[in-house]
Amino acid sequence: MKKIKIIFIIVFCLVLSKTEAQNDLGKSDDLGRISIVPYVSDQVENLPLSARNNLQSKLAQVVTANGLGDSQNYNTRFIITPNISVLDKYVVSGAPAKVALTLEVAVYVGDGITGKKFGSTAINVKGVGRNETKAYIAAVRQISSGDKNLQNLLMTAKNRILEYYNNECDFILKDAESLANQNQFENAIFVLTSVPNISKDCYNKALDMAAPLYQKKIDRDCKLLLNKAKNAWNAGLDFEAANDAASYLNQIEPNSDCYPQVESLSREINSRIKKVDNREWKFILKQQDDRTKVAVNQLQSLKEIALTYGRNQPQNPVYNIGGWW
Repeated sequence: MKKIKIIFIIVFCLVLSKTEAQNDLGKSDDLGRISIVPYVSDQVENLPLSARNNLQSKLAQVVTANGLGDSQNYNTRFIITPNISVLDKYVVSGAPAKVALTLEVAVYVGDGITGKKFGSTAINVKGVGRNETKAYIAAVRQISSGDKNLQNLLMTAKNRILEYYNNECDFILKDAESLANQNQFENAIFVLTSVPNISKDCYNKALDMAAPLYQKKIDRDCKLLLNKAKNAWNAGLDFEAANDAASYLNQIEPNSDCYPQVESLSREINSRIKKVDNREWKFILKQQDDRTKVAVNQLQSLKEIALTYGRNQPQNPVYNIGGWW
């Protein structure tokens, strides 16, 4: 296990060196990089629903253009959130008449979990439309990702987020350890793989912790799936039951601790099927990887575990932004 762990870290460092040469913000995917997600609160008054959706999309474009986007909203701790004030509203005469709006869009960034605000700025935009909703949408479209105030705000946020990981690393690792102790390995792995790689010290510590958690996860899953396979097989002791058992056995990683029991059960099933049904039960056992391949595969597996966990989280979390405006 110790040798696998060392190889794992070496491989991860090689991957890290390669990605750093490509982008100083980190990996091109959404895990392991600094990211900020847009959040439009219900506290924004009198904002039509369609304009709200447009504002959410516009803020996503802004953070992406500034290298801080998270296309799947996996890392949702740090947020950019707006508030809107109507500075001017009047009707433009004509056929048909139109509504003109001047809006002040105050933009805030911070930690949506702790409620700590990192900074804010405000920009004025104007929009004209056949009705108020269309005027709002037209105004929102005027928000530019190249706006200097927004760029400076996001740069400040990036530095504060990096500061968070540098200063709070021990707490992050303890949180992951606590989750692992509760057998919440997927959540723990998600926390650890979310540490951005420009926070090098914390990033390396997180990866150091993640490797054995992967092994614990596949060992836990092996026991659970093996029990389900045994129950499925014992329910019928026939060809159909064998196939039901195989549906669970196929999900077990060959490098898990209980895989020898998988091999034993597969031999038992095959022997029984030959004796009773006089036919072959075609179950192909997976081969265990060598140490180097284990380390390489774990890199991808950790990412997949974290992404799956992220996808299964609530899509509309409620953030703590009290006192931000």
